[in-house]
Formats: sequence, structure tokens, C-alpha cells
Amino acid sequence: MKNIKQIVIDNYIIFLIYALIGWIYEVLWMWLVVPPKHFINRGVLYGPFLPIYGFGMLILLFLLKKVKNQNHYLEHPINLIITVFVISTFIYTTAIEYTHNKIYNVEKYIMNYGIGLLISIIMSIIIVLILIKEIKKLKKLDITVIIIFLLIWLITTIIEYISHFAIEKMTGRLLWDYTYDFLNINRRVNWDASRNFAIGGTFLLYLVQPIIDYMLEKMTFRKKEILFFVFGIPMLLDFVFHVILKII
Repeated sequence: MKNIKQIVIDNYIIFLIYALIGWIYEVLWMWLVVPPKHFINRGVLYGPFLPIYGFGMLILLFLLKKVKNQNHYLEHPINLIITVFVISTFIYTTAIEYTHNKIYNVEKYIMNYGIGLLISIIMSIIIVLILIKEIKKLKKLDITVIIIFLLIWLITTIIEYISHFAIEKMTGRLLWDYTYDFLNINRRVNWDASRNFAIGGTFLLYLVQPIIDYMLEKMTFRKKEILFFVFGIPMLLDFVFHVILKII
């Protein structure tokens, strides 16, 4: 069994890896997608790390470990409802995004398309409930990944909202502003970003994290300590000097 020091260093290495991955994602997104398409060092640090991604993945790993390790089948009514709700909402909202004038506010979206969305979800549930009796094989369909996707969408949206609020209050800076983005809430979160986080988080959880776990399992504690001091200490100093001291 690992002691406290080993657990702390393992989790800090995981934090560093995802903070780096987040920085690379944000830089490439600004460079390749968002006009004027040029290099921008995203975040509040000088180094190539975005702590919010590191913290976010640690939170996801902690909260979703038990859910991910269990099997969730369609035979349970609540799982069926969750699945249909996610798929119907995703398809309907995405269709509105690309076929109608975009609405940049959740409240206005609900006022304009809420009834249509509700009807779409109800009709989808009714159709599936009818068909599910005929297609018995679907009852054994494992939908764990869909539940994980939905939970990541919800959790990362909450994390992003709280982080935006905290950074604005502490530093007076707006590191991102979704005022003119589809389905934003108080310009702090929006549909596209949350969807991308859900897709990316699911990918990382199922494909990247197992590789990291294997790597950490095979790595000696001495090598982990070296990683901690070579990469972790500079990032901590970066955070203290360019975030904490500026706030104080």
C-alpha cells in the first residue's frame, strides 16, 4: 500500500501532466481555430501549465472512479432515461446551433426552444420505451461511457464557472469571455466549451489515464521525486510569484 508521500507525489505528477495537456490544447485552439489565429500563452502562469486542467482532472478521477468501475446497463429505467435525455438534448441543441440563428443566452434559448426540446425528449423516451421491449439485446448494452460523458459535462461546466468567477474576483482579469458564444451562462461557460470538455475528458479518462497509471506503477519512487523537483517546484514558484503574490 502506498504511503501519504507516494500518493501526494503520484497525484501531483498527474496534475502536472494534465496541466500541460490543457495548456497545449488551449494554445493550439487559439492558434488554429480562434481569429486572429496566433500564439497566445494562455492562463496566469509564465510556464506551459494551466492549473485548472490539472485540478479538473484530479476532481474527475476522484468523483468518477466508482461510477467508471461499475457497469450500467439500459435495463435499469433511470439509465435509459439518462441516455435518452443526453442524446436527445445533444442532437436537438446541436441542430438548433447549426440550422437557426444562434442564441447567446441560456434563458433566451429555453424561452425560444424549450417546448421543442421538451417534446423532443419526451417523444424520444416514448419511442425507446416501446422499442426496448422488442430489442431485448439493448437491455444488456453497457452505457457507462454515456453516463461518464454526461457527468464530465456537468462537473467541468461547474468547475469552469467557479474558476472564472474566482479568477475575476481575485485578479480582476477575464481570462476567457463567452459573451458572444452560443448558449453561454453569464459569459463564464458555454455550450461549445462544455461539450469539448466532455469529449476531451472522456477521452482522457478512458485512453490517457490508463497509460499514466501504468507509467506511474512501473516508475520507481526516486524517478517520481526527480520529476516532482524538476517540473513541480518551478511550477509552484511560478504560481506563487505570478498569482498568489499579485493577489496579496
